[in-house]
Amino acid sequence: MTKRISSLLLAVLLAVGCAFPAFAGTKTYTIEEMNMTVEMPDDLYIFEREDFNLLTPHEDLEAAGFDDPQEQLEAMQDYGIYLTAVTKDNSMTINISKKQSSTTESVYDLSLLSDEEFEEFLDTMRSTDGEQDEEIKAYELNRYDGEAERPFFTLRLRMQGETYGDVEERCYVTLVNGFTITVDGVTEGDMTEEQDAVLRAITASIHITEVLEKPTVELNAETLITLAFPLVLILVIIGALIVLRVRRKHYMKERAVLADKLTEYRKERRRLEQEAEESGVPMEEPPAVCRNKTEYTEEAAHAFVRFHFSHRKLLTMIGYGFIVLLVLASVIFVDSEWYMRLIFFAAAVALVVWMCMIPGKLFNNVAATFKKARVKTNEYTFREDDFRVSGIQSASLYPYFQITRAYETKKYFYLYFGEEQAYFVAKDGFTAGGADALRELLRRKLGRNFK
Repeated sequence: MTKRISSLLLAVLLAVGCAFPAFAGTKTYTIEEMNMTVEMPDDLYIFEREDFNLLTPHEDLEAAGFDDPQEQLEAMQDYGIYLTAVTKDNSMTINISKKQSSTTESVYDLSLLSDEEFEEFLDTMRSTDGEQDEEIKAYELNRYDGEAERPFFTLRLRMQGETYGDVEERCYVTLVNGFTITVDGVTEGDMTEEQDAVLRAITASIHITEVLEKPTVELNAETLITLAFPLVLILVIIGALIVLRVRRKHYMKERAVLADKLTEYRKERRRLEQEAEESGVPMEEPPAVCRNKTEYTEEAAHAFVRFHFSHRKLLTMIGYGFIVLLVLASVIFVDSEWYMRLIFFAAAVALVVWMCMIPGKLFNNVAATFKKARVKTNEYTFREDDFRVSGIQSASLYPYFQITRAYETKKYFYLYFGEEQAYFVAKDGFTAGGADALRELLRRKLGRNFK
């Protein structure tokens, strides 16, 4: 039952990270993890965490009603309980606990709050009350005005139902050094004045052995770097995703327009071929503007890969490099755990390795198109409205609008028909016309898509 009630209080006071156990005694106990001492009455069974050791359990555990020491130890660890106590008649269970959260670290110390700020703090907790739970019959949260070394507030819960049974729970809570200290008592039925007096006496005996100053955040260079790097990295990733999405959308739109144009082109070609067949006169082929023979070699493939990543994909590679630098900078300058630094460093190395591998992958894809071919030379016939390619692949006729981008280098023309697919046209391979003629033709047909 104690564990079940503690679970409810943990949910109710999540705003300040409080978990509510219970304890009592006359002996002085020092809890170093909480920087405090507390006086506990003698007429209680009192246990610390080590008393629930399975190998050497405390002799009074069974008398106090703890049948499963391991389960109780896990509950104490889960809810931050350092002392737990039970009255000799088993009518009340008391726990003393510590809980730390971003909220407690922000408030840090109740004694630093003005009366108005204290009430505002309590109001934020009242907004998380248990009125939505039908088994909670009473929920009272107030400032504690009794005898105590430090400011406390009280929480009273009265519960009746199948889940919790018929119980009352009262908590005395303070906040110091960025965490809560809670004295929590749970009884069957209504809590008596005598039982509540035990909780008040324990609360009054609490002494904080060391009160630390609230840390201040200094906006020095290191702090600014620590805050800026994650933000910049997130913005870069978001920007990259937006760019990729826009480019993908534009690419799909281009593909759709190209498909429609290609359908119309092929319909027109079939119509002309059918008319020529019906008339018995061979369809007149337009004259060639220029002709070219280009040999596909590993050297040519390497030249294309170098061009592709130094021109066509230059901004993309710069973007990847920028992300690598950001990640490495976060490893060096951002104050984080060693395993987080290791994860970021591994991510940067993985991205660098991937960047080094993608040119080789493209080369392998390009080389695969001609290495196994019997003929390793492409013959091009460029006409006014289309061009024919034969050699490595079967002869095919392409309209110029099927070229998405075209580039001229010192030795080649690259005619792209996909993101990473292009025809190579060697400038020293013209058998009719020449590079000037092809350049002029591509300018007329492709406009800004030829560079």
